[in-house]
Amino acid sequence: MDIVDCFGPPAQRGQAHGETLRTRIASALDKWEAATMASLGARAPESIDRYCDDFLSGTGLLGRAEAVTPDLVTELRGIADGAGQSFARIAVYNLMDEQWWHDASLTSPPGCSLVAQPVAGGHVLAQNMDLPAHMDGSQVILRLGGPDIPRTLLLSAAGMIGLTGANADGLAVGVNTLLMLEHASDGLPVAFALRHALGAGTRAAAEARLAETGHASGQHYALVTRDGIVSLEYSARSGTPVPLPASGRLLHTNHPLASGDIDSAAMKRLHETGANACSGDRLGWLEARQDDIATSAEVRALFDDPEAPICMRAETHRGSITFGSVHYTLTDRTAVAMRQGITGTNDWQVCDFGEAG
Repeated sequence: MDIVDCFGPPAQRGQAHGETLRTRIASALDKWEAATMASLGARAPESIDRYCDDFLSGTGLLGRAEAVTPDLVTELRGIADGAGQSFARIAVYNLMDEQWWHDASLTSPPGCSLVAQPVAGGHVLAQNMDLPAHMDGSQVILRLGGPDIPRTLLLSAAGMIGLTGANADGLAVGVNTLLMLEHASDGLPVAFALRHALGAGTRAAAEARLAETGHASGQHYALVTRDGIVSLEYSARSGTPVPLPASGRLLHTNHPLASGDIDSAAMKRLHETGANACSGDRLGWLEARQDDIATSAEVRALFDDPEAPICMRAETHRGSITFGSVHYTLTDRTAVAMRQGITGTNDWQVCDFGEAG
């Protein structure tokens, strides 16, 4: 994956992102437009621009982001400007989790399989990021830094502000979508919540940031540092901690382990698409192997098996693919490795935080 340096204040970071990835952003948006309009079928408006305008005017999502994370909205505007794209398109493209419940037409259920646990000298967090197949080819690594944020590495898609990441202060954040939890059209969108948490200097500060704002979408956040793990399931109504077992190990896929804030209509859709069964199968596979993983290398090896159910392929997972994988080791230093695509197709890339100058 290309590593894109985005250093400076928010507008400058966004501008660098947009200019560097201008061609790839245009391609990603074209594929997203085709997938969006096809999924809406007879409900599709006359253009993607009308869709974006209606999406933004019909929800308070952008307003909440502007109120809670104005720096990230400024960064989005910089991306749009640098890429030569309309702000509305870039904004809605970054509302990925929210689009899934807004349209209620998802035929390729996303997934993410996550492991976090103690290792010698600290903790490790690893996960697969599983997304719709049309996003394949847009994978990038964003390396950020500026006066308002710690140096940060993010797995992302061209044009998006981030999917999962770690910062140089020693905090990593992993995520799992929980589409069956209650949502709100005026909450803080997932991408902004992720970046808001990663902008904090400590795990406690990140936890406080997540608790202080209402959430738009059901999501699990794993906040991991050298000295511990916090697992939180957020719905629009509440945040629910996930208790860890005596081993201190966290295994999570795409169904809630603690929250009871269920949206019954969403649960029904996920059952009908096979998403719930897939999530249960992936968690069961991880549970069956958990006693054999004690080191950071052994955790990463779990994600190297191309035959494992946690490795998603479009032809076997209704159009979802493993977009990428991340492996964060948080000991006396933070080590970050990321891999593009399906297991076996690319090598792990070791990434450094660089120097913001």
